[in-house]
Amino acid sequence: MSTSIASLRVSAQCDRCKLPLIAPEWSEVLSANETIHIWYCPICGNEFETFDTKTDQTMSDDEAIKDFFPNLLVA
Repeated sequence: MSTSIASLRVSAQCDRCKLPLIAPEWSEVLSANETIHIWYCPICGNEFETFDTKTDQTMSDDEAIKDFFPNLLVA
């Protein structure tokens, strides 16, 4: 299974103190379409899980690259 730029977009919000969290403490691929993320909030100590389910709406690598690196016109 390959990792695409689009698949690296993971974030959550602590359900206790509402702090935005950028990266999970741990992630594990359960199947080709499911990933579990374990989150830890450094402010309140809350730990929780989220699940990602891959859908057909996944952005291709080319589309993701266009989002990150738009065409630059130099005159």
